Amino acid sequence: MPISPELQHALLILTLSILSLLIGNSVVLFANRVSRSQFIRSLLAFGFLFLLSFLFWTLSVQFLSALLFGVHKPFVDVFIIVSQSFTPFILGFLILLPHLGHYFFALLRVWVVVNLIVNVAHAYEFGLLQALVASLLGWMLLELVSSLSFLQLDAVKRWFLKVTTGKAEYRDPNDLVMEYVRAQRILMLQAAQKEKGENA
Repeated sequence: MPISPELQHALLILTLSILSLLIGNSVVLFANRVSRSQFIRSLLAFGFLFLLSFLFWTLSVQFLSALLFGVHKPFVDVFIIVSQSFTPFILGFLILLPHLGHYFFALLRVWVVVNLIVNVAHAYEFGLLQALVASLLGWMLLELVSSLSFLQLDAVKRWFLKVTTGKAEYRDPNDLVMEYVRAQRILMLQAAQKEKGENA
């Protein structure tokens, strides 16, 4: 079965987005000094989770549009719509920037959400309100489920990190940088005090 140019473009965007985010997240793995095998497992796991969330969002847009507004589109068409919205994640490698990475990733996520709302409104010929509902309800449900304490998602996260990296939690690279800077300052102060004592 031939792949349409639109689907090829969608797959290219998705592939570049995953690769860019993997590059951005690799700095966390380097900072935590994981082994080569753990490094590869972690990147594969991240890519899988990214695809899982992408597919969930695609299915939720398709399902909610049909259920709430009676407009059904084939899965491939919705796949293309959502993938085009993920274009900002091609800049995901920039999340490795010290101190700014977290904020930049949050900006990318907001950009993706705005893209999705606009693309859904255009493709489905919805008003912005319908597009907002179809785009965000699935995301809100996922966030709600993630926040339920009885699911013990923190324990699941620790287990997942232990399996993929051999560590129960990641240390933020920014924290490691600040620790290094503080240690260097202490060494400089100690050296200055020692030199002062010798000259006294």
